[in-house]
Amino acid sequence: MYIEKIRINKFRVLEDIEVHFQPPNGTTASPENGNVVNVIAGVNGTGKTSLLEAIFLAASNPYQVRDKIEALTLQGLPVKETSPRFIFSTSQMHFQYQEVQRLNSAYQSFQRINNRTILGNAEFYIKNLILTQERSSKLADPEARTAQAVNAFNAVFEQTSLLTRLVDLDSRQFNRPVFKNMTGQLVTIDQLSDGEKQLYGRVIALMILEPHNSVILIDEPEIALHPAWQQQIMKIYARIGTNNQFIVATHSPQVIRSVPYQNRIILSKQDGRIMPVYFHNPPSGIDINSILSEVMGADPVPQDVQDIQRRYRELVEQNQEQTEQALSLKQQLLTYEGEHSQFMQEMNFLIELRDAA
Repeated sequence: MYIEKIRINKFRVLEDIEVHFQPPNGTTASPENGNVVNVIAGVNGTGKTSLLEAIFLAASNPYQVRDKIEALTLQGLPVKETSPRFIFSTSQMHFQYQEVQRLNSAYQSFQRINNRTILGNAEFYIKNLILTQERSSKLADPEARTAQAVNAFNAVFEQTSLLTRLVDLDSRQFNRPVFKNMTGQLVTIDQLSDGEKQLYGRVIALMILEPHNSVILIDEPEIALHPAWQQQIMKIYARIGTNNQFIVATHSPQVIRSVPYQNRIILSKQDGRIMPVYFHNPPSGIDINSILSEVMGADPVPQDVQDIQRRYRELVEQNQEQTEQALSLKQQLLTYEGEHSQFMQEMNFLIELRDAA
């Protein structure tokens, strides 16, 4: 199951708008599991979260929004045995530890991930995952079986530069998962940093659901995450389940540039309306500055610094870089950037070219 498009008459700031999405198992999907990630970006106030809410409401409670949302076009409707879901992971997630004795395994077609016991659920899931893999292992050494299961769990989070790793289950605390931090201390999941709680909590909450052939809506997955983790978070999500369609709203340039350009949907204000903009050709670059300027509509360089650069450039072009005014502007620039920054190198090159003429 996946969403081909949604047509909205009027929902919050979104009015008379139709948005199309890339499908699972398409040309931009993962060849390993068929998952596809669509990213919604744009400046504040363009309705990124509202679009996710509209999709979820149109699927879970169409009667409530029948006058606001004209159509939610679904494709590939599966047979019931595949248990498809609409899953919505909201941005306002509260991570509080609470021990969970069992998980509710009842099938739910429409599910929001935003409960306050998510760390307890995550801990329970890790414990059962490790024990299950230990029982299915053919290794004779019990320590080797545990190590194999722990490594399989950690592999999901590879290349994320996490400062902690799962190392064992503590038999003295009913097999509670134990992590080792960068100082070598053993800690439990509720003692992790806020960023690590976000990463483990969100990802494991989705792993618990074992999604297949589902639509997964995620709002601001970058919250509390280091930029290096933001760069990898969608790759981690995309490893979960099979044949899923992810639709993600984000402010993060790292998240935006982590997906193919065809999968980026930019909500842009045009003539008083919000319209979707698609990339039919590769953008000029995937560096942070290009994403900030072309996608997010933000200047990579603060406006006041741009003004100083412009005034200093004018003086260099007039052969006045040694004047008191130019030296003062240069000193101001050096409080923001080094002598070997791209702009300063450009100015030095201009001076060399001029003096060599």
